Amino acid sequence: MNEFAKALCSNTKNERIFEKYDFFGSLIGEWDILWKDHLEDHEPRHVKGEWIFSRVLDGTAVQDLFIVPSRAERLRDKQPDAEYGTTLRIFNPKTMAWDIFYGCMGEAIRLTACKVGEEIILTENITEKMRYVFFEITTDAFLWKKEQMNGQGEWKVVAQVTAKRR
Repeated sequence: MNEFAKALCSNTKNERIFEKYDFFGSLIGEWDILWKDHLEDHEPRHVKGEWIFSRVLDGTAVQDLFIVPSRAERLRDKQPDAEYGTTLRIFNPKTMAWDIFYGCMGEAIRLTACKVGEEIILTENITEKMRYVFFEITTDAFLWKKEQMNGQGEWKVVAQVTAKRR
């Protein structure tokens, strides 16, 4: 298994990814997160989690582990809908966008990511009615939101993440 991890992970970005398309490079590392959902409720749910990003596949991709609740928090407060998933983002030089797969138990989603202004927007490929947005990205923090399109064609935030670098 050690050879698998060594062959998978990369410490550097592949030179075929131009700097302006290295959208996810600033996210590489380990983050403590606060997940918020049930936003329409009087008291939305808050769950501590962790999000870990690494370059993989000879530096041509960025993969993450999304763990909510965090490994430590699961010992005290395992949520019935806990998520332990991974996202694989592979740069596509033909489209200058990122082809993405997210998977966890019971779910598999394909997305495409582009940068719009300072936001990184990942749009679900089949219905295009779900998107995920990274924004207010700094060296030590970022915000993320999950949005669904309502019947009027407007985006509604259904979950949020606040991330702080470890």
